Amino acid sequence: MVKNITLFVLLTLLHLTCLSQVSISEDQYNGFSSRSFMQFNNFMTVPTFSILHRETATIEAITRSANIEFEDASRLHILSYSGKMQRNVGAGIAVFQQEIGVFKDFGAVANYAYQLKLAGDKKLTFGFNFFYSRRSIDNPRVLSNGDDPLINNYQDKPVVVFQPAATMSFGDLDVGIFFENLGDFNLKSSEFVSDFGDKTISGHVAYTYRFDNSSGLFQNMSLRGLGVARKLKDDFSYAGNVLLELPKAGWVKVGYDKIFGLNAGFGINLTKNLGIGFSYEKQDNLGGTNEVGILYRLGRNRSRSVANRTPKVDIILPEDEEPEILDVKKNEYEDPEHNDLSDELQVAQDSINSLHKKVDELLRLVKNQPQTKEIVREVPVEQSKEARDQSLPRSKAKPWRERTVTRTGGGAGTMYYTAIEQYKSLARAKSEVKKYNRNKNNKYKARYVRDPKYDVYVVYIDRHAKKEDAEDQKHEINGTTKGVEGEEANNDLGIKKSKTGADKVYVMKITLGAEGESYTEPKPQPPARVRTMKNPTGQIPPGYYLVVNVFGKKAYADKFLDELENDGIKADFFINPETGMRHVYILKTDSRAETIKLYNNNLNGSYYDRKNIVEVK
Repeated sequence: MVKNITLFVLLTLLHLTCLSQVSISEDQYNGFSSRSFMQFNNFMTVPTFSILHRETATIEAITRSANIEFEDASRLHILSYSGKMQRNVGAGIAVFQQEIGVFKDFGAVANYAYQLKLAGDKKLTFGFNFFYSRRSIDNPRVLSNGDDPLINNYQDKPVVVFQPAATMSFGDLDVGIFFENLGDFNLKSSEFVSDFGDKTISGHVAYTYRFDNSSGLFQNMSLRGLGVARKLKDDFSYAGNVLLELPKAGWVKVGYDKIFGLNAGFGINLTKNLGIGFSYEKQDNLGGTNEVGILYRLGRNRSRSVANRTPKVDIILPEDEEPEILDVKKNEYEDPEHNDLSDELQVAQDSINSLHKKVDELLRLVKNQPQTKEIVREVPVEQSKEARDQSLPRSKAKPWRERTVTRTGGGAGTMYYTAIEQYKSLARAKSEVKKYNRNKNNKYKARYVRDPKYDVYVVYIDRHAKKEDAEDQKHEINGTTKGVEGEEANNDLGIKKSKTGADKVYVMKITLGAEGESYTEPKPQPPARVRTMKNPTGQIPPGYYLVVNVFGKKAYADKFLDELENDGIKADFFINPETGMRHVYILKTDSRAETIKLYNNNLNGSYYDRKNIVEVK
């Protein structure tokens, strides 16, 4: 009987269906399945899944009815919360109630997972589930009119179970082991439910494939597969699931389990955060099982320490939405990309631009003409002759000419801090600063600042007015490479990326002082670094390119090209054959040294905004 109780508890917490309404024999104690509700990236499937490939926290509310053809079918209600809590920590918690025959189970489960970053793209993740369940008689479901000793003398059965797991990740491939009932203890009898030799051990293999070149409804589509082999007490079981996820639409899932048969399900994303799903399973010789659920995604965790991959306004990323062009002048001034200019400077430039036209032409001839000749000579003819899209209005502002940036916020204003750690205690923050500065090998000097929004003390080594500059420093210190196509440059985007060891620093946005105060500082520029881009088709002429922007849509690339040329800076673009992105550049040479020199002197003083050096071989 004790083993029966534990079976139902484990089935519940692993998102499994009950086998039937009758008692489960001891031989069926370890009859688990790897299938799960709605989606299978849940910590109840494998404890390490609370952090693996997770960037959002999720709340799930699910109701499951097993063997619906039978009267008084078993029902399960579960509410869970899980996701990435920090850069290398995942956690989850769930409460559930299950009705099986005349019994009712009620309990909770807690999850914790910790991830170690190894060399390259390898990661080692440890995790465990710890749950408690209590079984009692559900009196309203008792149909007997006479005395039943089993029911009348039944005592509640409390059980706790410890489930550890470990997963080794090689990029998108995950391989691991899971001890599903390593510690199953009956608190009433003070005995273990199963002997050590009868424990259930499973191995899992998961792979995620992302369709990076997809667009429209299929944008950011991914295909995930999960296979599980399980050693039972007297048998061997296996299961597999495949999930196709479309963030803009929903998901579709199919799977098979040796014990529980075929299952299939689908979900619909009603909004970016809210989704509903349905799943159905058919087991041989038993009725069907279905579940309905609702999922709510809370957004990106640790947003203060990792880069936001989809900012609302960022013309660099291909997935950004087009800004509304109802009031062009207003949108330009409110756009964060144009905050490098003060309002006074913007107005002044707009009003006297026509008077400076001839002066700008002279600057082009004196400062920029030698390089522009080389650009025109090297660009493929078919791209240079392409008619430009004129649907977007052109701006007269020239923010790239400005050496300084004006910030508003008061005191230190809103800044992006290259942070080491954060503490609730001021004493601990001071101690960390002293410890860091005692190390003579550290290049930077540590300081601390109080974040009034979160009431924590942040230990940091540098601060920046622009987020992108803080991100560049973070990637430089952590030993990673930040590409030019979006926030992360992976090999499948055509940029080489290398990473070793755990992240040492991260970026935090902190606002200090009163509103309305402003200050001016020089535009920071990270050290020159040469990134390599794949050129498998040979369509891009080899050389060194000084890239100043990357666009996913032709209209925005053409708008930027015209604005540069109106300022006397000859520019052109090439198309990455693997991603379809348009790379706008203002210089192309065959000399690495010359490219670095012009990067450091801001193209002879004509372009002070962010730049990247890309080598095409």
